[in-house]
Amino acid sequence: MDRFRLLERIGSGGMGTVYRAYDERLEREVAVKEVADSDPRWVLREAQAAARLNHPGIVTLYEFGERDQKTLLVSELVRGRTLADLHRAGELYDRDVGEIACNLSEALAHAHTRGVVHRDIKPENVIVRDDVDGPQRAKLMDFGIARIAGAATLTEDGQVVGTLAYMSPEQAEGEVAGPESDVYSLAMTIYECLSGGNPVAAASPAATVRRIGLVVPPLRESRPDLPEALTEALDACLDPDPARRPTALELGECFDEELDRLEALPLAEDRTAGLARVDAARLGFLLAGAALLILLAGPLGAGGAALVGSLLALPLLAIGAPAVALGAPLGAVFAAIGAGSAASALGAAGDTPPARAVLGACTWAWLLCAGLVTGFGPELGIGSPAPAGWAADVGLAADSIVTAMISVESLVGAAVFAASAVLLGWVLSARHASIALLGAMLWAAGLDAALGLVGNGALSGSPALLVLGGAAAVAIEFRSPRVEPGAAPGRWQRASAFGREADSGVRI
Repeated sequence: MDRFRLLERIGSGGMGTVYRAYDERLEREVAVKEVADSDPRWVLREAQAAARLNHPGIVTLYEFGERDQKTLLVSELVRGRTLADLHRAGELYDRDVGEIACNLSEALAHAHTRGVVHRDIKPENVIVRDDVDGPQRAKLMDFGIARIAGAATLTEDGQVVGTLAYMSPEQAEGEVAGPESDVYSLAMTIYECLSGGNPVAAASPAATVRRIGLVVPPLRESRPDLPEALTEALDACLDPDPARRPTALELGECFDEELDRLEALPLAEDRTAGLARVDAARLGFLLAGAALLILLAGPLGAGGAALVGSLLALPLLAIGAPAVALGAPLGAVFAAIGAGSAASALGAAGDTPPARAVLGACTWAWLLCAGLVTGFGPELGIGSPAPAGWAADVGLAADSIVTAMISVESLVGAAVFAASAVLLGWVLSARHASIALLGAMLWAAGLDAALGLVGNGALSGSPALLVLGGAAAVAIEFRSPRVEPGAAPGRWQRASAFGREADSGVRI
């Protein structure tokens, strides 16, 4: 173009090759994208879309021209790496991802108010500057398939454009992709950075297509340490129904509000160790509190009850999810009504597999303790009924109840309940209610056989109760989502007794 001197090739992709170049007229370095063998209308559309936008979170377009029958786009040169490169290298803090989400949300909100929809947001189309330490670091680039409101479409009805793993369900179906589609793609990009993987991406394009439109596993399942408001916002943005997604502005506001809570979270590879240290400190505090409670309860004539209550409550308090932990004491209720085997379904209320295992084992402990103390429930063949006066005497409580709870027979029961809780949680993660229901029936059959190994096998032989418990869990898990009364405008609140929302609808 008699003005830009090419210096080096810095990247290439499906939309063209990008060079670092020098603008000899304005004496500055720029990026030149050369698009060969393409429909000139596509390149013109990218130029028109980018020309409408002027935002620090969007790569600025300088020039548009042609040379040797090749179309050229000249834009600002951003020194940095793509979000995809940084994520693969494991160099992102949670705080970094939060700042990038704020940048991109603001950039998208700017584009949407000017009638521009990007339609191909993905980690490869986000450049993160390495020459800036401030909050404005990420920029959105490559508007090659953008749609401009009011302009004639360049695609035929039903034609799909974009990247499958980040594509919204409506875009994959060939419908007109609006701002809601960009919100979905942005949320999927951030979800991948925070969780470590894209839940839609599969080994082949066909397998990926089959996953598009299915409900994405809640982010809190893989990242329970993140702020709940943030995970709920991302889950809402990934709703298959575009009408129920927040706007880009609302998503950015949520990340901005929670940004300070992300600052102290460690790098991904150190996160597990960090959480383990926090849990160890919490457990030490709980143990000290339990010992103090037992000492104080002795003179009051409740030392035995304090000992047993502490042993039952400590694991639940260590979970760190009080609302979920309340499900374990229901095991005592199930024992009292003779439905102890069905109590095994309660453990699936945990948010993560470890939490479900702990909750399942605790449910067993409550069930057994209720049988020993009250005499209600099945005769499990484990221990003997607690003698009178156990609640006041620590030694009596330890000999009659604690000994039975830590016996080999009891530990087998705890292991069976823990494993069943993890398996039922996995069954409930199925994409369809019908598949989950079939899985729950298989789960009930396997659990009924396993319960025959517990004590004298008294809990086995009641498959109807197990099927009923599994079916109830499926019904609760796949019930229709609702918005909580009194929710603030623009907020998203999902109600589910098992802590997750599910949708059996398939869009593609």
